[in-house]
Amino acid sequence: MKNINPQTKQPWKILWFGDLVTPSGFGRIGNEVTRRLQVRGYAMQGASISYTGWPHDLPFHVWPLGGQDIWQGLVMIVNTTKPDLLVSCQDFPYHQTVWSTCRIDFSRVKWVWITPIDGTPIHPDWVKLADYADGAMVISRFGVAALKENGKRVALLQPGVNAQEFYPAADEERKAWRELAGYAPGSFVVGAMAMNQGRKAIPPMLEAFHRFAVDKPEARLFLDMDKASPAGWDIPNLLKQMGWTEAEQKRVDYRADLFERTTNRETGECPFHPMRARYGLLDLHMVIAHREGFGLPHIEAMACCVPTAALDWCSGPEIVGDGRGLLVKRLPYMEHGTWGGARDAFPDLDDLTEKLETVYTQHELAAHIAASGLAWANKLTWDAAADQVEAVIQSALERKRNERPSHEPTASQPHEISHLSDTRGPSRGIGSDVHDTFIPARPGDDGHTSAPVSRDPSLQRPESGDPVPEVAGGDGGRGGDGRAAGDLSPG
Repeated sequence: MKNINPQTKQPWKILWFGDLVTPSGFGRIGNEVTRRLQVRGYAMQGASISYTGWPHDLPFHVWPLGGQDIWQGLVMIVNTTKPDLLVSCQDFPYHQTVWSTCRIDFSRVKWVWITPIDGTPIHPDWVKLADYADGAMVISRFGVAALKENGKRVALLQPGVNAQEFYPAADEERKAWRELAGYAPGSFVVGAMAMNQGRKAIPPMLEAFHRFAVDKPEARLFLDMDKASPAGWDIPNLLKQMGWTEAEQKRVDYRADLFERTTNRETGECPFHPMRARYGLLDLHMVIAHREGFGLPHIEAMACCVPTAALDWCSGPEIVGDGRGLLVKRLPYMEHGTWGGARDAFPDLDDLTEKLETVYTQHELAAHIAASGLAWANKLTWDAAADQVEAVIQSALERKRNERPSHEPTASQPHEISHLSDTRGPSRGIGSDVHDTFIPARPGDDGHTSAPVSRDPSLQRPESGDPVPEVAGGDGGRGGDGRAAGDLSPG
């Protein structure tokens, strides 16, 4: 049996490090894949960066690392639980820290990393990580090709969509949602499920909608993102700076305002907490990003039979190409951004405006695009994603290392592990500021902290305490480290 270690006759022990429990992009991938690996007989445990100990429904133990020194915690967990294999599902700087800084004995623990490729070129140090791991996966075909161009072979983890969670709304259901949201009959609603962060091309999306809606009083824009973010823009004031009139500004609706006016004050329940209900408000969905690791909101919109638009760069063509969505042209100009030097692309505003006009005027074509997207999204299952991960895990477990790792493990510290109990909550260790995650000089030592981890906020869990059980799937941010505290849409 694949799940049994032939030496111990016990299930292979796998530790998944990343965003488990939490509903970020990384969290969605981890939650869905690890459930299936547990069912297949692997002995799973988790170490979640943003989890602080609240109840969860994953069928295995998850160590909370939120609000503390995650690297010291990870080292203690590895050296206490002694997994056969460590999976790190995060951005490249996290994998780099796991390999080069954490005192884990990789002669005994196999290692697989999973990451998005948010544009090219890829930072040379990140490329080298493919040589160190026992298995490597990326979440787009664009990413596979990008690493192949650098002489590295990695596997594809094709993200899925849960058809029990995201599916088309019936006409009466959609009508009821729109009435609850306060949208007049005949409204044409364009939506963007994304984080308010620099990597998302929010000003161009606003400008394209403004051009499109100038002669359409029934047009509305729903932004499933924070109104203001330190990682992005103060959107209400940005609209004023862009010259929108007061009447035009009132056409923009924000997630927080939707929740505010539709939440039952006595029960705290809101009909729009399930993301499917928010997708159900839309006639068209768009997330135009300067770079894209994958774009879970696109396939979620497709699964809800809503046409979606993406930029012709990175993963955009593989998601909305072949008539499954609307592929927006990009300008020939590009510039190197701050995320590992990857190039940022910019949308052709005329083409984006034309795409909005197409869905508005050509109903049959829009319906055909939506149906094509739905058919494709229904093929993207998390079972298939788990198959892909399991194949890489099996290959990694069989791999023989040619070289002994350059660093030795730290001693196990069982007396400290109680600080990580998911019933006791996290302890605040060295460098455990709530807003910055620090890298100790050598996790496992009682050393001093050094530079903060550069973390693409796209696929991260935000830090707001708002009781929103679901958020848009994972994409990332234009800058290197612009996490948006309080933003509930890591998409």
